[in-house]
Amino acid sequence: MRLNMEKKKKIITISVIAIVIVLVIGTIAVIVLNQANKKEDKKVIIGELYNQIQENDKYTIETTLDDNNKMYYAKSGNMAYLYSITNGDELKLLVRDGNTYLIKDDEQIYYTYQNNETELSRIAGELEELKNNEPVKGKEKIDNKTYNYDEYNTLTDFAIQDLADENSQDEQNVKTRFYYKNDKLVYIKTIVGNKQELLKVDMSYDANNELFNIPSNYKEG
Repeated sequence: MRLNMEKKKKIITISVIAIVIVLVIGTIAVIVLNQANKKEDKKVIIGELYNQIQENDKYTIETTLDDNNKMYYAKSGNMAYLYSITNGDELKLLVRDGNTYLIKDDEQIYYTYQNNETELSRIAGELEELKNNEPVKGKEKIDNKTYNYDEYNTLTDFAIQDLADENSQDEQNVKTRFYYKNDKLVYIKTIVGNKQELLKVDMSYDANNELFNIPSNYKEG
């Protein structure tokens, strides 16, 4: 009889310990999750992106609205490549050796703009203008997924389409939102008055070196 009582006490003790362990683990998990969420809320994605591209100096970013409106930009050291489509109109630029080259694939020719490296700082320059500003932080659901965003009261060159209207000079009606998940930038939304443009973003810290060469069969125009 005494053995059975001791056995029951032992079982109860083990059960209590197991419950306590589960509760402790659950509490720790909640604390860690809350800390992660707080860290995510404090994060300023633009500042982090700027620092990363300055450190890497080699990256690719693609923004897409649709097949007729997109931008592909790649940079490696002192070379850059830009391909954009705006309402179906294509533009291809190459920066290297201190010059900018306008590439015309349909004619297999290129035009040289001497001592011009404007596009070399296209992304870094845009991020630098924003990185010291304090954004408004929020959350928004896109395609049934919730993302954190940083919002700035300004119009940026990331916008592909012309969204200007009669209210575009009122900074309360001009906003740019950068949406991110963890450390990854996933969307950029430009808001001007009642108009909006939502771009899907794909970014990597790599670049195809073949992009920075003019095809050998192209002639200078």
